[in-house]
Amino acid sequence: MPARPILYSFRRCPYAMRARLALAAAGWQPGVDLELREVALKAKPPELVEASAKATVPVLVLPQGQVIDESLAIMHWALEQRDPQGWLAGWSAADRAGMAELIAENDGPFKHHLDRFKYPDRYPGVVSEPDRQEFHRQEGLAILRRWSTRLQQGGWLLGARPSLADWALMPFVRQFR
Repeated sequence: MPARPILYSFRRCPYAMRARLALAAAGWQPGVDLELREVALKAKPPELVEASAKATVPVLVLPQGQVIDESLAIMHWALEQRDPQGWLAGWSAADRAGMAELIAENDGPFKHHLDRFKYPDRYPGVVSEPDRQEFHRQEGLAILRRWSTRLQQGGWLLGARPSLADWALMPFVRQFR
């Protein structure tokens, strides 16, 4: 069993980015109370594959042996330990539902269009039809415009302070950019 949590990560992966953001917000410092292991995705360490059958980042291995291998679950775990910035704390049930809806839109339709716009060669039919790539770009932009409208109301997606949704979406918006 590890003496401290181990996070398997990949620097540019948006899922790993959001897990790292929440861990940092909760005060977990790599090298101090968290071991950060950057992974080469083409040469995954056997410990990662052993810890999580899906063997994709992020994966958090806790000292008790529990494995959390979904980015949102890692975010929730970290913020349940400590949430000094109130990403989850102090929000109503309706606000939490709004966060969940925004994250689902990001992880579903937005990610779908992002991948097909940014990496068309991975998707048959998209690379051979430039109009399809532009279609996915425009669909992603439509979602971004809706989110931008929300930001104009208070500076953050749900109003005047940042929430889990703001930080969960940010790495994907960055990737689209």
